[in-house]
Order: sequence, then C-alpha cells, then structure tokens
Amino acid sequence: MLAKTLYNGLFYPLISLGAAIGGVFSRKLRTGLEGRIGLAERARTFREQQQKAKVVLFHCASAGELEGVKPVADAFRKRGWLCAASYFSPSALTALRGAEFDFADYSPRDSVVSMRDYLQALRPDVVLISKHDVWPNMVWQSKSLGIPVWLINGNFHAGTSKQYPGLRQFHRAIHRELSGILAVSEADAQRARLIAGNTTYVAAVGDSRFDRVTSRARNIALADDFLSSAISGRHVIVAGSTHEKDEALLIGALSKAIQEIPEFLMLLVPHDPSEEALRRILERAQDAGLHAADSSEQAPDVSLLVINHSGVLADMYRFGHLAYVGGGFDRGVHSVLEPMAHGCEVVCGPNIGVSREANDALKEGLLAVVQDSVALEAELRRRRDEIKTMDVRIFVEQRSGISEKILEHVVK
Repeated sequence: MLAKTLYNGLFYPLISLGAAIGGVFSRKLRTGLEGRIGLAERARTFREQQQKAKVVLFHCASAGELEGVKPVADAFRKRGWLCAASYFSPSALTALRGAEFDFADYSPRDSVVSMRDYLQALRPDVVLISKHDVWPNMVWQSKSLGIPVWLINGNFHAGTSKQYPGLRQFHRAIHRELSGILAVSEADAQRARLIAGNTTYVAAVGDSRFDRVTSRARNIALADDFLSSAISGRHVIVAGSTHEKDEALLIGALSKAIQEIPEFLMLLVPHDPSEEALRRILERAQDAGLHAADSSEQAPDVSLLVINHSGVLADMYRFGHLAYVGGGFDRGVHSVLEPMAHGCEVVCGPNIGVSREANDALKEGLLAVVQDSVALEAELRRRRDEIKTMDVRIFVEQRSGISEKILEHVVK
C-alpha cells in the first residue's frame, strides 16, 4: 500500500527526527519522549495481572480529550471492562485523578515496531480513539492484530485538510481500516464518509464531553475561604485558557468597564500557566491601571485575580456570571463546554470554526464573538444585565447522554 510505504519510509522518520531535535529545546516535548521509555514493559506488567479481563483502550491527544472520554470509560466499567488510557501530550497528566482508568500511560511512538510491541503487550479487546488523534500505525497495527479500532467523538470540521484532494487519499487509507466512526454531528458524519469512503461504518452520535462537563458541574468542591471572600458581591468574569492576544483585549476592556462598574472581578486562568505568563499578565494590568494579583498572594480588593495553575479551570467557571474562552485569536477557540455547563454565557475571539458547540451556541445567542477590546467591553456590559443561565444549561443538557450510545455501538 502506497500510504503505508510513504508514511513508514518517509513521513514518520521525519516526524521522529523533528521530535528528537525539538526535544532539545522544548521541555514539554522532552518530557513526553522520556516518558515513553519502558512503555511496553509497563503495559505487559499490567496485562499479566489481568489475564482474563476485557480491556478497552482509549487514546487521546491531551487533557481535554481525556476528560471527554471519562464518562465512556465509566459506562464500560459498569459492564465489567477494565479501562486503559494512552495519551500523546504530557498535559494529559493534569486530567488523571482518581480511578477513572485502570492503566494510563503515554501512547507509544507510531513506528511499526513500537506500536506493535505495545499492542501485543497490552492486548486490548478494542481501541477507541477520541476526536482527531488518529495515528496511522495505531490503526494499521490494531487491524493486523485483529483488534477493532473505532474513532469516537469524531470531529471533522468544515475546513479539515483531510478532505483535500491528495490528502484525502492518504487519510482514506487510514480511516477505511477503522471498525467505525462515531461523529459528533450529522455534518461531521457526512465529511467523515467523504474521507473514509463507503466501506466504513459512520454514524452521528454526539460528543461525550457533554456528559463529562454536566457530571463535573454537579460534583464541585467548595471554594476556599479567600476565593469565597474575593468573589462575594462581585460580578465575576472567568477568563480561561487565555493566550497573550486574549489577555491584551481582556485587560483593555476591563480597565474601561470597571471605571463605571466597579463590582467587576476577573478571574484569569492562562492557557499555559508559568512564571512568564504571570509576569506578563501582571505587568500589562499594571500598565492599564488595574489592581491585579496572583491568587497565591490572597490580596483583597483586586479587580483581576490570576489563577496561575493547571487543572483548575473547569471548576473555576462555577464562580462566573460570564466566561471568556481563549484561543479565538490563535489556532482556534478552546472548549466552551465547561463554562456553559455552569450556566455561563461565553465571549471569545473570531476563530471558532473548529468548534461545533461554539458555532451552535453562537446561533442560539449564548455566545458572542468579538474582534477588539471595544467590542469586548460592550459585551461585558450587555451580558451583565442579560443573564441566560437556564438557557445555557439546557443547551448542554440536551446534548448529553452520549456515553451509553457510544458503548452500545461499539459493543454491538
């Protein structure tokens, strides 16, 4: 097969070389490479202790996708399966809490040898790939070993390069080997059929992330004393997963709006928490005349509180009357589901094409797109007085209940 020859003989060696070089400069990439050492042995040790159990392997790119498959894993566990998880990015470690998975580790390198050794060690009964992180040899080697492999929460947005002539043929060679594709909507299912061809089973089922965010929103921890005191009597805007461009707009809009509405308080959680991000945000806020602080300082009477930690954002949204979700001025807006599960309307930048739920929320008037700080300030003012909490929660709950549907398709 030409696609296999090109990928294994040319593309993957180049990817592997690029990763090795990138690891010299990127701590995150280096952590991932080092974390894969001894992976097959760890998988084999786990499986030897569970010889007779049925195992479902979930594969995800990072923390967001891993959160989204947790309710599906719970559905399988109730049927007596053991649940394993593989993840590409070290950021997924922030989502590994509790006992949602019986085995969780990095995904193997996507070479023929590494992938085959891993699958033979773990011996999953079925592989479920979440959303879009479809590695060719994970599919091809699963198929050659007789392991069914499905794509769940399949998201094929309108601009996906997978449907372009030339690239479509390559991706078809991968997707047609899947046992099935369970897409998040009928539009995504139609694009999946265009890519995979007529021989692969495709169905529009929905997105299990809706199940996860509704479950998490119902089971939230109490706020600490400082945060409870800080938000008391304030109109809270939670700005999550922000990039530098987002932060410039947010600080500019808040500095103007707060002059007339002093009860505004912004909780800002950067996309990549770090000392550099904290310093950048605090310096920009100071230049704009805002009283800002790091949450660890527990400073009272601030207008901008920076929550510079990983793994806390989904719960922070519960304090918000309004949410701003970052990424809309970069590659694409991050997840709008977490704030909506808590009843928050959403404001974001213009790049929402990759997010079906953002587009749906925009059509229903529950999300606003802004181009600059002037427009953002106007939305802060307007949505302060037009809160649609019940409408937002209904939007999320109507799209829930997907995990059982996924299980029934796969098991059947």
